[in-house]
Amino acid sequence: MKQQLKLEDAKKMMLSCDMGELDFAEILNNINNDELLSKYSPDGICQIDPRNGNLVVYNSSRAKRIHTTVDKPPQHQEFENCPICNGQSSEILDLAEQSEGFTFINKNIYPIFHPIEELPQEEADYFLHQDLEHKGRASYGFHLLQWTSSIHDKDWHNLPFTDALISFEQLAALEKILLCQTTSFMSRSITKMEQQMVSGYVSIIKNYGAAAGASLTHGHQQIAYSNILPQRFFNNLRFRKRHEKSFSQFMQDENPANLIVKDYGEVILIVPYFMKRPLDMMLMVKDSSKRYLHQLSSVEKQQVTLAVQESIQTIIGLMEDMDIPPAYNMIVNNGPGCGLYFEFLAQTQKMGGYEQIGLFVCQANAVDSASRLRKRVSSLSS
Repeated sequence: MKQQLKLEDAKKMMLSCDMGELDFAEILNNINNDELLSKYSPDGICQIDPRNGNLVVYNSSRAKRIHTTVDKPPQHQEFENCPICNGQSSEILDLAEQSEGFTFINKNIYPIFHPIEELPQEEADYFLHQDLEHKGRASYGFHLLQWTSSIHDKDWHNLPFTDALISFEQLAALEKILLCQTTSFMSRSITKMEQQMVSGYVSIIKNYGAAAGASLTHGHQQIAYSNILPQRFFNNLRFRKRHEKSFSQFMQDENPANLIVKDYGEVILIVPYFMKRPLDMMLMVKDSSKRYLHQLSSVEKQQVTLAVQESIQTIIGLMEDMDIPPAYNMIVNNGPGCGLYFEFLAQTQKMGGYEQIGLFVCQANAVDSASRLRKRVSSLSS
């Protein structure tokens, strides 16, 4: 029998039966009243490194996470003792059934962002915030998790396409609920480049494998909703202002053709000419006016889902060929001015001292890496 959370148990933990009916105020109230989350709530402070704009948020209680404090169990024990499969997770906000099992969204028990009692009167843009005494800026919001499948050993790389699409559509729906809410919880902002008013920022990342920072083997995505503009988002916005085009459009215009891994039609998978690590890839939505997942058409969502699946399958396969335990980070670049794109960062090399000062030493070149990736992706559909 497959290790998984049972549907009947999940429904007992569920806040909503329909993502479309999930109300932002209901989510906020539920998170505010969760005593367990309050117990492990973050410090609520963000500091900025003045050298490069890197942001640091603080949560001392995350050091108490059982998965970071206990000795790593043998893989079969970790499989059997998965807290998600055993129904030991926080309350579920929403689930969507798949052909086998289901995908669901719940609250991170050890959040990096959490609601605060008194909302500050401040600039929505962190970089306009005045902090002469270096006390830091208030940081607040939500920290949620999406479990790609209730089945322990199922994730993007081995789910049926239709099930993976359900997971992606659920993620896009949640993004819309968070960004398009109309309460005063988050400052609302709009620029000349934006087509819609949005509230706060939604950061979506995936860690797979211990080397990439994954504390659980059950496949999941992390969703942070915050008042803080992440540095990468700020860089995307600054790039657009400086070049009068989005970074994703720039890459479509400027990245050499021999670094294309696969053109799906509405989206394109490439190796960036400035590749920092072997097997690193970027997935660009060709319509660079799209900023967010929920703005994608049904065709674009299908192609993004397929590209995500094939990218991850390729990274895992090639890393296994290299005798490196598969590990990668997936980053969704959404937000103001960005032009929607995804990054797949394979943990094929460790970070060293030179990388810490911004000098990356890469053990392959972009052309060779693109050739290997292209051959592997092509073999997936042959």
